[in-house]
Amino acid sequence: MMAGGALVSSAAIATATPADDAYLAQLHAVGLTWPPKTEEAIIAVGHLVCYDLSWGSTPQQIADDIHATLTPKGISLFDDGSIVNAAHSNYCPGE
Repeated sequence: MMAGGALVSSAAIATATPADDAYLAQLHAVGLTWPPKTEEAIIAVGHLVCYDLSWGSTPQQIADDIHATLTPKGISLFDDGSIVNAAHSNYCPGE
């Protein structure tokens, strides 16, 4: 599994697609924030979630993998699940 990143306030990025905007908005809606100018990394995590799903990883396995990476940064397993759910619904709903 490859998903992981650094979350912890936000500005929109100029190259964001409508799917990116929806993904970031969904993360904000559940209370996630991140440092300025890190949106591209957050978006990349979302795409990695879909990559992992396409290779047969379960959403729980991916959330656990993200959690192992982000626990030191204070990200909860609930937040990790929110990342997986947002990515799945916005980037790869068919997976």
